[in-house]
Amino acid sequence: MNTTVEKTQRRGTAWLGHGLDLAVRIVPVATLVAIGALFSAEQAVKPQHRAIKAALFLGLMAFMLRFEMVYAVYLFAVLFIFPSGISIASSNSVLMTVIPMIWAVRAASTKTRLFRRTALDAPVAVFLLAYVLSFMNVDTNHLLIMGLKVFWRQLACFAFFYMIVTFVDTPEKLTRLLKLMAITITLVMLTAIVELVAPGTVIVPGWIDLSRGLEEGGRLAVRVHKMRVGGVLASDANLADFGSFVFCLLAYFAWKARNPADKVFWALATAATLVGVLSTGNRGGLIGLAIAIAYTSFLFRRKVPFRQLSATLLTFVVLVVVVATLLDRYTVATSPLDRLLHTQMVGMVPETRTMTWAPSLAKSMEHPFFGHGPYFDVVQGLAFQFWPHNAYLFYLQTLGLFGLGAFVWIMARIYRMTLAERVWRYESHPVGDLMALARVWFVVFAVLQLRSDHQRDDIYPYMVWLWFGVVVVAERLLREEAEAAVQPVPAGAGVPAR
Repeated sequence: MNTTVEKTQRRGTAWLGHGLDLAVRIVPVATLVAIGALFSAEQAVKPQHRAIKAALFLGLMAFMLRFEMVYAVYLFAVLFIFPSGISIASSNSVLMTVIPMIWAVRAASTKTRLFRRTALDAPVAVFLLAYVLSFMNVDTNHLLIMGLKVFWRQLACFAFFYMIVTFVDTPEKLTRLLKLMAITITLVMLTAIVELVAPGTVIVPGWIDLSRGLEEGGRLAVRVHKMRVGGVLASDANLADFGSFVFCLLAYFAWKARNPADKVFWALATAATLVGVLSTGNRGGLIGLAIAIAYTSFLFRRKVPFRQLSATLLTFVVLVVVVATLLDRYTVATSPLDRLLHTQMVGMVPETRTMTWAPSLAKSMEHPFFGHGPYFDVVQGLAFQFWPHNAYLFYLQTLGLFGLGAFVWIMARIYRMTLAERVWRYESHPVGDLMALARVWFVVFAVLQLRSDHQRDDIYPYMVWLWFGVVVVAERLLREEAEAAVQPVPAGAGVPAR
């Protein structure tokens, strides 16, 4: 009898312990899920930018402390396009300062290397030195403070680049990074479509606001007719550039997708990007799209049947004409085709650049070797100067010949790395195809920077160094695969029979 009672008590104690253990595991998770659901519902009804940013920051910290650092890179690749102003700097600069610091602590505790060496180390060091030397010609306290912020941003871009080349070390991670970037830019294009349909919309108050540049006296009154859409970027030039960079990448993902749902998703993303670029009314964006399509067709001419390639090119031309016409007739957007066809040239310079290129070149000659300092100030005393609207002139004026030479050195190294795709030009290879698309980005970027400058905001520079990181990673993966394929035959190994 006593034995039966003891067994019953032990069984009851075991069930109680099991129940308590299960409760300890489930209750915290259920509580977090409930809080997350409540927070999400509240923000969906009445979004608060501070609460959303705090949640994202906590999520980023959790990724950095609990998971592989590559997930922090993924999350930043999504967040940097939606920056927020902070009193000391942009949220991008702050985040990309905190992330490497946490990684440095983790690397020191695990005795692992901090950053991976690359072929860009030397030109990046010279480029960094150019920023330091340019401060010699800064003559006001305001320009010094603003120049330090620009310098901080560039250091954050370097950190982002080295985080990518260190932690994105497999083809799967590289593909995932590019897909995340493509999805993020698709979201940006959707904000442009929202602005196209409803100008002045505020998506998240205090953060994602499409009314910037349209408000006058508290109401929408400027450029509502024949406007040039900029979306969340608030810049039609940047929006057009970003769309040109990823258009062929999106089309490639749609082409390679095997799941019907994935194929439809990437096809819709490609269509949204096309509408977003054309809604900007930006001539450079249209030219960038044309260059991207033409060069991608050339690089993939042996991988895609001629009939399919010809049909694709014809479809693209028809879509551009149809979409541009519909946007011009039935929306508030201006037509990029109309602007391109009515472009007037003054000598070798478009009429819209006569007041930008020449003054910038003349200003650069005042300090030709080390420039005027990292920060470009359009108002200096009683003088006014437009943005150079040319990235190379921008570096010439701010960093001088020394800084421009360093940037050209980086570009030359990147171009040489993109040539690694030629090994796989005659057959389909995941990393080889991605490198070919990175080469398309490089050509489009190098051309579009003749009419634009990527240095003036807190988003574009990170996009540039993200692509630099993609090229370096893809080149390393292709080189390692090629080296593994030509391993020497071990000594004493028999000669295979004929």
